[in-house]
Amino acid sequence: MKIENNDILKKYLAYNKSVKVTVVNATNMVQKARDMHLLSNVVTAALGRLIIVTIMMSSDLKEKDDRLTVQISGDGKIQKMVACGNKDLNIKAYALNNDVNLPLNENNKLDVAKAVGKGILTVIKDIGLKEPYVGKCNLITSEIAEDFAYYFYTSEQTPSVVSLGVNIGKDQKVQMAAGYIIQPLPDCDESIIDILETINNNISSVTNLMLDLSNIDDVAKTITGDNDIVLTETKNINYVCDCNEKRIENVIIALGKDEAIKAANDNDGILELTCHFCNKVYRFNINDIEKIFNDEVK
Repeated sequence: MKIENNDILKKYLAYNKSVKVTVVNATNMVQKARDMHLLSNVVTAALGRLIIVTIMMSSDLKEKDDRLTVQISGDGKIQKMVACGNKDLNIKAYALNNDVNLPLNENNKLDVAKAVGKGILTVIKDIGLKEPYVGKCNLITSEIAEDFAYYFYTSEQTPSVVSLGVNIGKDQKVQMAAGYIIQPLPDCDESIIDILETINNNISSVTNLMLDLSNIDDVAKTITGDNDIVLTETKNINYVCDCNEKRIENVIIALGKDEAIKAANDNDGILELTCHFCNKVYRFNINDIEKIFNDEVK
């Protein structure tokens, strides 16, 4: 299932190609995820941030068949969030518990940290090697942006500025969902890193910045302090769920014939499986299940 939108990602090089910058506007995508999964406000903010960073990380994949999966598991009420992406920036995501409602935090903002709780960030990159790369780190704030900055530094040895935000308006629509990642390259001078840190320490909200400037190129100049920043890539993004009947049949095979038939018999003879990412429901009767296992034997 493919959902069209006009969201965009842009990549830049700043300070004579010594700093890599990625900026994304994913407002429509996060709104569509909110509508599709009936997300509460705080879950919209949390899953939206995860979607935004997954888009930016997916933009670094090199090959057509490369895949990225990012998972946050915590002891908060959301419990688990998963987002997946590929080189073409086809993204899908879900939260285990969509309807979490909490009081605002001490800053009068949605309490994402409490909704997520303490836990683990896991990044899986399937890039054509014998085994997928798996990187993990503890959540340090559970606000998501800081957790990914910590992940980049500890697991990929890449110092990074990560900013993510989702604003929900009074009309309960996503007003802005955006983010950026700034990564100094190995030849970057320490004085430039100091400039980047000073600038970004004074930026309190990427979403407000995007609303104020509206032009992503101006955002890139503002967050780096480099008016000569060079645009290197522009890509559209889409929410795409690639589920299909064959993949669901593989789930049934993994479940086992006896368990699948038992589940069907417990539901008036119909085994129902729902895709977490797009909510599409697949239905199999007893004959369908028998055929799946007979075909596997052949």
